[in-house]
Amino acid sequence: MGSYLSTTPKAYSELPGRVVIVAGAGRGIGFTVAKKFYELNATVYLGCRREEDAIKAIQEIRAQVSNSRGQIKWLWVDLSTIQKSRESAEGFMKIEKSLDILGENKARSDKKFATNEDGIEIMMAVNYFGPFVFTMILLDLMKQTSTKRGSDVRIVNVSSDVHDMWGNPTVTFTDPAEFSTPFPAENCDSWVNRIARYGRSKLGVVMFTSELQQRLGAEGSHIIAISLDPGTFATGTSLDVVVGMPIVGPVATVIAKLVYPPGSEGAGNIMFAAVDPVVRAEPDKYKGKFLMPIGLVTAPSKYAQDVELSKRLWDLTEKVVRSKTSP
Repeated sequence: MGSYLSTTPKAYSELPGRVVIVAGAGRGIGFTVAKKFYELNATVYLGCRREEDAIKAIQEIRAQVSNSRGQIKWLWVDLSTIQKSRESAEGFMKIEKSLDILGENKARSDKKFATNEDGIEIMMAVNYFGPFVFTMILLDLMKQTSTKRGSDVRIVNVSSDVHDMWGNPTVTFTDPAEFSTPFPAENCDSWVNRIARYGRSKLGVVMFTSELQQRLGAEGSHIIAISLDPGTFATGTSLDVVVGMPIVGPVATVIAKLVYPPGSEGAGNIMFAAVDPVVRAEPDKYKGKFLMPIGLVTAPSKYAQDVELSKRLWDLTEKVVRSKTSP
């Protein structure tokens, strides 16, 4: 989901020796982003939960990009629980000693209210808590990488323009119960409220990114963190939302497949955030910001601009993570 705006991705300089993770790379936009990095001769890790999905994607990418001098590999990434997210990141650190670009593209959308093993609502778990834990475990490695001469380390978190949450429900981020109880409280499984719940998870992504950038800046780190809306394309996430529309869902899905560009065209904004030299040339313009396609710094929702609320979400997230992490 997101803005309908899309344009053709730019050509970028090659990335030999650079190490990249694309979480959620088995299909759709994540697949295309992984392929773009492979075209640029990077070492690319496809973050997928199922090995068979990764192998299929790798075979397709190699068939389409036969002249790459890079590497493309499977990385087990399961962001469905806090512990699995931690284990996914730790697995990467056992095989690599650097990480230049982390692309968080995982998403669950339009799901009826349910909680995971941690007691966290499913979309909040996969779209927000999982990436939070995965990123924080990898952060020291990225900091080390950023000290190398010529480095350009970036964190790219895929959000959505619906992070403003349809219906404008209230969030306070003061109590862990907010993550485990129905949201919005009234009629939580209506189509509009499922979108609001998805939006809350993507709001978390925007707030996490801006607060992370603040903390990195306070340390003097040169890492750039960006959140963004990739645009609207005919991907599983977007179509899941459309098909769930009351009454008109089936017809709207047919129309969406005809009107929305394919996911294969959806890499532009992510690639801009990850590798465009203008981002490094003008860091203050892009650090911690929210981008609409392609490369447009855009004011996020009112909640996302609330600095104190972002800090509160961070503190509450850390509290929940500590309570759910095995010793």
